Amino acid sequence: MTQQGAALQNYNNELVKCIEDLCQKRDELCRQIQQEEDEKQRLQNEVRQLTEKLARVNENLARKIASRNEFDRTIAETEAAYLKILESSQTLLSVLKREAGNLTKATGGEGPVSTVPINDSAPSKSVFTMSLFFMTAAVFFRCLGCQERQLPTSTGPG
Repeated sequence: MTQQGAALQNYNNELVKCIEDLCQKRDELCRQIQQEEDEKQRLQNEVRQLTEKLARVNENLARKIASRNEFDRTIAETEAAYLKILESSQTLLSVLKREAGNLTKATGGEGPVSTVPINDSAPSKSVFTMSLFFMTAAVFFRCLGCQERQLPTSTGPG
């Protein structure tokens, strides 16, 4: 029986050792699980922060793109208005040259048709300059859609 008792004791010792090894492996696995759960939590927080940051960047980008589009629209409208002013100025110059030529012919004077006889001391030069300014300003405001603006009228020399 001693032999059986010794064998039983030997089996018992091996069983205890196996259980202890399994407990150690289980504890190591629990430690690894906890590390990975901590890493998962850290990564989830990082993803949340990056998602919030991405949302802020997208909002800022959308605002800046809208501002850029507004700048583009304003620039295009201003350029179009400026071109209309240039066209009006060219038309006015052509009409003025034609009328100056007609006046020269009507008064029997000689000279090139494109010469505009203006006496520096005459008030008509100032009136003409003001009229030209107000005409181009009116075209400019009309092109920008400023229909309600009131422009002063010239009543005499300035």
